[in-house]
Amino acid sequence: MPLRVTDLPADRLEATVAAAFFFADQRPLQGPAALLDWRLNGQLTTLLREGRAEGRAGEHVVIANNGKLRADWVLFAGGGRAAGLEPDRWRRLLRGLLGICRTAGFASLALALETGRDFNRSQAIVLIEELLGD
Repeated sequence: MPLRVTDLPADRLEATVAAAFFFADQRPLQGPAALLDWRLNGQLTTLLREGRAEGRAGEHVVIANNGKLRADWVLFAGGGRAAGLEPDRWRRLLRGLLGICRTAGFASLALALETGRDFNRSQAIVLIEELLGD
């Protein structure tokens, strides 16, 4: 699977599935997950309010495009706590997300990833290239 890096916002990414992480300690939602949820009319927020989603690591929520996105599906992947999110945890989260996408048979993945000071964009690119090579 080739890697292409872009600065497009999450709701403009074209693929079979657009994926973003959401975290147990971020309410309201933030970053790409917040944008995708807004475009999906708050469907993830509703699940969070109802206690049917939490954002714990390993949790996955898949929602079909409602016509407002370029991807057919959105995969929200739980990331656990956002606080203290370091490269080793990013590695586990990204490996899990890529594994889910492979198992589901998604033809293409657009990953909307918001990095920070403990894990920057160049580190994310290197890690994703490494994981795609596995």
